[in-house]
Order: sequence, then structure tokens, then C-alpha cells
Amino acid sequence: MTDGIKILLAAASGLALMATATLVASGLLSAPWRGKQVVRALGIPRPAIIAHRGASYLAPEGTLPAFLMARELGADYLEIDLQRTKDGILIALHDHDLSRTTDAAEVFPGREKDAIDTFTFAELQRLDAGSWFNRKFPERARRSFTGLRILRLEEVIEAAESGSHRPGLYIETKAAHLFPGIERQLVESLVDRGWIGRTGSVVGSRVIFQSFEPESLVRLKELVPQVPRTLLIDEIMVSKEGLDSLIRRAAELGAGIGTWGSRRAFGPHWSVEDAPRRYMTTWPWQTGMAHRAGLFVHPWTINDRWEMWMATLSGADGLFTDRTELALSLYGRTAHGDLEELWNRIGY
Repeated sequence: MTDGIKILLAAASGLALMATATLVASGLLSAPWRGKQVVRALGIPRPAIIAHRGASYLAPEGTLPAFLMARELGADYLEIDLQRTKDGILIALHDHDLSRTTDAAEVFPGREKDAIDTFTFAELQRLDAGSWFNRKFPERARRSFTGLRILRLEEVIEAAESGSHRPGLYIETKAAHLFPGIERQLVESLVDRGWIGRTGSVVGSRVIFQSFEPESLVRLKELVPQVPRTLLIDEIMVSKEGLDSLIRRAAELGAGIGTWGSRRAFGPHWSVEDAPRRYMTTWPWQTGMAHRAGLFVHPWTINDRWEMWMATLSGADGLFTDRTELALSLYGRTAHGDLEELWNRIGY
């Protein structure tokens, strides 16, 4: 054996030892056994694959094909951003205005930046919520996406109920302070559909509530304390309150905390003015802090394979992702390799 080969073997051995030590340290710091105990008691899958606005890498976010595809792929939860129209209809829509994901500028000139609650549901139904995706992502475009509509909450529930796979619902009360009473309306809708019992009972964790607004989670806790609640956090909240304080608050409000991933920490959407320091919230010791406080950890929005591995090694109990198909593949849960077959199955 030459000296060069001996050096290479020694280097490889050293790297292997370092990798093993890193894995052991990550495991100790993140206390994954604590997270497993929390989700097992609540009946939440681990790792939970949460389809962020549906399978939104493959289809226009928050639309019917996005939710149907996430369901057929085998996501554990369909993630919904909940808002309310002028006439009181609960809808699935993320943005506070219609300019990014609809043709509101053409249908309602001058109103495309207006708040959602200035539109009736009938007005929203006049909008095309799918063509923007075809223009932005021509490599994933489908003619069937043209003319897609904004969905009522009930339509998302029907999507979750109607397939061979039955995902849960992970519902965010979006900007809840703008919609007084939305928490009670949401709970009543879920009771009417049988997702929550008349007495507030639940079967497993078919529903998880989430919000960036602690006050909204307080109201949901008062209405249905049995349903798990996740406090979502962002860089502004951490800058103002500190992660330790937010973990304590999350433990008081619910059972989970929604941190953010590596790409977000260094991405262009970071609020530099409000949080000039860039930092992470998914290091193993930070996940361990949450686990030891009795919380599960579901970071958002994790879309790259390397970042999924990082979140997993850091002890996350699941993740929000636009890439449902990639996450399921990473965790060895892919049931269908032929996406075209699934598109045909769901009619898109």
C-alpha cells in the first residue's frame, strides 16, 4: 500500500468519524425522543409531510389541483391559509391582495392591491387563479390550470375527504386580526363537516391550527383545546422577543412551533430593516429547546433536498414544503412515480 493511499484512507476514516460525531451530537442536542413523545401522544405522524398550499411546486398554490395532487401523493396534511371575503365566506388564499396569483388587474382594474375582505366571493370567482403559474413556470405548465378558481374552505375539506388517501388539515388563520370571529367560524365549519366533534372532541390530529398571531391561537384554544396549535414565528418576532421567549409562549398556547429553514434565513425576503441580523432557528440545540418545552417542531418552508436533510438531522418532527413529491421520496414514502398518471387520475 502506497503512502498516498494510506493518507487517503486515513482522511476518509477521519471524515467518517467526524460525520458520526456530528450525528451523535445533533441527536443529543435536538432531543428527538422528546419530539417523538409529543407527536405520539397527539397522534401526529413523524416526520409529518405538510403540503404547503397543496403540492404548490407542481400546481398553482391553493387551487384544487394542488390539493388533489398533494392528497394523491400521500401528504400527511394539506396546509391552508384561511381568509374571509366581504360577504363572510372562508377561502384558501395566502396573499393579502390578488395581484400576484390572479388576473385581478384585468378583471378589476385598480383593485388588484385591495384587501381580500373588500371583495365578495362572487367577485373572486370571476378571477383566473391558475394562468400566472403557467407563465412563471412553463416547464410545469398545464392547459388545465387556466381558469382555476379561488376555493372555499369547504372545497378543500372535500378534497381531503374524497381520495384513496385521507390527509389531515393544517389550517392557518391568516392575519386573523383583520377578520374578527374567524376562529369561531372556522371551528363551526369543521364541526359541521365532522372533523371536530360537537363536544370539541377530535380523532387523532386530523386538524392542526397554526398562526403567526398568538391572540388567534388563544381564541382557538378556548374554543377547542383538544386541537393542537402551532405558533408560527418569523425573523421580526424573534428580533423583538427572542427565541427563548417565543418557545415559552408556544408552549403556553399549543403543542408546536413553526420555525424557518436555512434558505429563508439567507433569502431575499428577509426583513432586513426590522431584523438586520440574519440567524437560524433550526439548529439542533434550538430544536432541542423546543422539544424540552414539550413542543413539536415543524419548520417552514423546506423545498430543497439538502435542507430537508438538515432539518431532519436537526431533529425536526416534520416540515412544511412546496415539494411534497420530493419530501415523500426523501423519506422513502413515494407510492407513485408517474406524475402524469396522477394528473389523469385527478382530472388535470
